[in-house]
Amino acid sequence: MSAESKHSPDEPLDAVDVALLADLARIADELDPVPAGLVERSLFAITLAGLEAEVMELEYVQAPAMSVRGDAPPVEARTITFTSESVTVMISLSPAEGGRVRVDGWAAPATALRVELHRPGSVTETASDDDGRFVFDAVDRGPASLVVRRADGTGGAVSTPVIEL
Repeated sequence: MSAESKHSPDEPLDAVDVALLADLARIADELDPVPAGLVERSLFAITLAGLEAEVMELEYVQAPAMSVRGDAPPVEARTITFTSESVTVMISLSPAEGGRVRVDGWAAPATALRVELHRPGSVTETASDDDGRFVFDAVDRGPASLVVRRADGTGGAVSTPVIEL
């Protein structure tokens, strides 16, 4: 090996290094591309983590019996309940126009709430009534999480885990 071909890791990158790294990036992109939506989902998860909210546990998913067997198409879950020490939220998912989803929700104990629907790249907010009922009329399918806050500003935020609508 000649003295010219030796390389020190302390030296700055030169044109040969930049070309080599570009070739490696191209090969990696061809052989193992980043999955579609991964960046958006990662940023979404980081945003939710940044809320420093109490996270509810997914407690119950109701699906019709025998929905996994046979030749029938899979049936999507209709009712999901989330629980935490301070609040329980139940949502019901139903089809809406254009392949979208309607989300009807109820929170207990019943009180006026601000409810945020977090999606990759967007947040939609609605208010519950005094009984804790809220609705998101037509939501695109995909990953989502709810963040619930008391309308009077007392207490902290409570977040559901990310679910697929």
